[in-house]
Amino acid sequence: MTAVEQLRLPVPYLGSVNLWLLEGDPLTLVDAGPGNDEALAALGRELEAHGHTIAEIELVLITHHHLDHSGLAATIKALSGAQIAAHRGTAQWGVNYHERAAAERRFTQALMAVHGVPDELVRASEPFFDHIVSDSSDYETDRVLADGDTIRAGGRTLRAVFRPGHSTTDTLFVDEESTDVFVGDHLLAEITSGAEIMPTELPGDERRRALLEYLGNLRKTEAMQIRRCYPGHGSVIDDHRALIEERLAFHSGRLDLIAGHVRDGCSTAFEVSRRLWSDETAESQPVLVIWEVLGHLDILVNRGTVKELVDDRGHRHYRAKEAVGHAAGTS
Repeated sequence: MTAVEQLRLPVPYLGSVNLWLLEGDPLTLVDAGPGNDEALAALGRELEAHGHTIAEIELVLITHHHLDHSGLAATIKALSGAQIAAHRGTAQWGVNYHERAAAERRFTQALMAVHGVPDELVRASEPFFDHIVSDSSDYETDRVLADGDTIRAGGRTLRAVFRPGHSTTDTLFVDEESTDVFVGDHLLAEITSGAEIMPTELPGDERRRALLEYLGNLRKTEAMQIRRCYPGHGSVIDDHRALIEERLAFHSGRLDLIAGHVRDGCSTAFEVSRRLWSDETAESQPVLVIWEVLGHLDILVNRGTVKELVDDRGHRHYRAKEAVGHAAGTS
């Protein structure tokens, strides 16, 4: 079995991202890092420490489209002639990354507005989206993979397994001989992966119920036979089932907390976020807290524990089911 070497590249706001070097034929990088000069220089140093150069890379596998995993892909390809391989959803992002990022900005800022984030905090989220643009770029995918397709990478045969949730494009690369899995941000050892809320591909204003999708896919991963997970951030995972049970327990507790806050009178996702975190955190990271809270509210609505109401301005409010029933009975 060929060696797997961990390369760490710096990422603003996140600290670092893992790239995995597969030292076999073809010489392969799993993920590419953010698209900036600092990360490119770090990649060169990390490869040199393992006896390689960027020019020697023959294949780049991308686990999902996020900038810290795809940003340098086109640069690596230009410097080495490497092929890029990715699931078809990730490949579609590479065709017009900044156009898609602009649509994501518009959608997310509108989402925040209707879920109680004040206008000034919506405007203050601009640096979050500016960073997405500055550290990303288009890339051309040479091998477009569907769920279940296999590819030869670093002396291994890897199978693409589509597991959206954290992002809309999350893909695991599974070595079925060793049962090693390159998981991107689908499962992380130190922190709970967020589930980004994006529109569906359907016309109209439908959006993904991202956390519902993510938790369902985590359970699928839990059922897999896996020796070791190589994640996009943090340390290697040797017991994926125990970790997934921890993550599921975390979300169960978070659901109970949020249901309690709604019963106590929090009517918007942003009001709930102020209860879960400090005002400083809620106000400085409105995108992330809205995704987190809204994902759990989606599940509570799905269960019938909480009712979602829409006012005449299109703003979304939440009430505990018993409170809605009481109001209806006394009106």
